[in-house]
Amino acid sequence: MIKNIVFDLGGVLVGLNRDACIKAFSNIGFPGFDKILNEYVQGGFFLDYEKGMITTEEFRDIIRGYIEPEIREGITDSQINQAMGSFLDRIPEYKLDLILSLKKSYRIFMLSNTNPIAMDVVRPYFERDGLLLEDYFEKLYLSFEMMLAKPDPRIFKALIFDSGVKSEETLFIDDSPSNIASAADLNFKTLLFSPEQNLYDEIKKVL
Repeated sequence: MIKNIVFDLGGVLVGLNRDACIKAFSNIGFPGFDKILNEYVQGGFFLDYEKGMITTEEFRDIIRGYIEPEIREGITDSQINQAMGSFLDRIPEYKLDLILSLKKSYRIFMLSNTNPIAMDVVRPYFERDGLLLEDYFEKLYLSFEMMLAKPDPRIFKALIFDSGVKSEETLFIDDSPSNIASAADLNFKTLLFSPEQNLYDEIKKVL
């Protein structure tokens, strides 16, 4: 019996717009950002940022290092934040309603590979009717705070240890096949979600 549900953020709750992000970085002088941005697992300095190994300031400085010298000093923190934020679409209202409905019967968590800039962008997406992001979930497990990233099995084990859930009683929802495989190896029930699907319908099939 499923007693707990763990949601991924980007690609499951928040839509991902890779093309818009690549265009936004190109507009501020970084045309090669497509070689860094991955839909599922980031690499290099981007992964270091999502694992909390570098600060936001260090991340922005690295970004500026890829921008042509004659314009890089004029690129503001806000411009970099906005370019990062363009990767993240707003959350459909039905998904927010779904989480609140499920919370009445299940323990609800978030487990996300993410970073401080992204979280600043998405927090307002959850704010309605006096609710904040934290009101939708029992706890947020964020890669940059845990210094671990999916699909590393250690991040799932850390969630199990901290929350006290049993993996066999927990549904993990993610859009990455490798993350799903890692969770399944630890006996999580899993749901591989695709953006064209309706989250309510797909969860209903499993519960």
